[in-house]
Amino acid sequence: MERSLLSKGFILSLFFLIPSLVLGGSSKGASPKEKGISRELYKELELFTKVLHYVKSDYVEEVKEKQLIEGAIRGMLSTLDPHSLYMPADLYRELKVDTEGKFGGVGIEVTIKDNWLTVVTPLEDTPAAKAGIRAGDKILKINNNSAKGISLIDAVKMMRGDKGSRLRLTIVREGVKPFQVTLARDLIRIKSVKKELIDKKYGYVRITSFQEGTAKELDRALRELEKKADGRQLGGLVLDLRNNPGGLLDEAVDVADQFLESGLIVKTTSRDEEIDKREAKRERTHPMMPLIVLVNGGSASAAEIVAGALQDQKRGVIVGTQTFGKGSVQTVYELGDGSALKLTIARYFTPSGRSIQAQGIKPDIIVPEVKILETAAVDQSTLREKDLKGHLEEEFDEKESNLPSKSKKPKESAVTVEDYQKKVALDYLRSWDSFGKVIPAAQ
Repeated sequence: MERSLLSKGFILSLFFLIPSLVLGGSSKGASPKEKGISRELYKELELFTKVLHYVKSDYVEEVKEKQLIEGAIRGMLSTLDPHSLYMPADLYRELKVDTEGKFGGVGIEVTIKDNWLTVVTPLEDTPAAKAGIRAGDKILKINNNSAKGISLIDAVKMMRGDKGSRLRLTIVREGVKPFQVTLARDLIRIKSVKKELIDKKYGYVRITSFQEGTAKELDRALRELEKKADGRQLGGLVLDLRNNPGGLLDEAVDVADQFLESGLIVKTTSRDEEIDKREAKRERTHPMMPLIVLVNGGSASAAEIVAGALQDQKRGVIVGTQTFGKGSVQTVYELGDGSALKLTIARYFTPSGRSIQAQGIKPDIIVPEVKILETAAVDQSTLREKDLKGHLEEEFDEKESNLPSKSKKPKESAVTVEDYQKKVALDYLRSWDSFGKVIPAAQ
């Protein structure tokens, strides 16, 4: 079984989610292609064989062959990009289960930044979110064990556990002294679509991730909102993709398709050749209501595909802050023993030909997450694809340090508005008669 993936880095969550995976297609066994194996490569393999021989025969302690081979594979993939990865059988099983939307753990997505385990985002309604863990937090210790230089696989193994068991994390946050958080692991069930009717006229739909059935859930949610609006067409819709780490590619395409009558949604290229493209189909389109799409630095991968397609097709107005910038495609190859290889094989592009890799989607209207006074300073730092060491377009020099760098503590704003971005989006819908001149209004 071969699966095409678009993910926000090798992002392993504490509930064993690799959420930012955009999976599509089917999976197959991994047999090497003839054109990928050259005589030069076989010659270089002689060097590997010699090293393997000496380690196996002369190392101070006996080492299992499987341990040596898996270590060599991980080392090879670490020279590529942050998303290419070897997954042992147990981890691959978790991946296949995770896309169904039910997980065990505390609900944090993590990646490696500057050699530190870093939180990408906590998922809504999970122990991590309820405990106040934030995007950008760095994990210094896991149950009193240092997380400096830890691999993501090892981190997941340390943080996994039964429902009700305790997990203690030591966190450092910008401008704050290191502190500890104790979390109770739980069975995490993610509802990917949440809806709300506002002013008996405007729809608000939040997609938390793109998992199996998300597009159908969205269609059902929109129809239920129309019924609540006395069967009338909605006056407008806010589609909230904030902190959505991605998910299944097919679901993202189907979601975008529900708002587009025709045209390209996304295309992928590899080695300067187009390998796939997805287009909208009119029969799945919802009424052409005014549409606002909310995004932020936690919107990645599949969420960026949807936002980029709607923006390029002039179908919706993108509001919020710049997205994560995950624009590469991964395929999973099953290796025959239960393990799998996740390998970056292509980049994806929006309908207008923009590459989102390490750049992200820039909103049509920039709206910060909180309302800021002139006398206040609010930290806007957000982890993005370009921050990950070795990403496809640029490679950062890794700086070693004993602790993650900290900036001065930002001043707290004297005025805050609960979900300021959502408020602004709804204000735009309410004033659509004048604001809607930016894009064609509903017909």
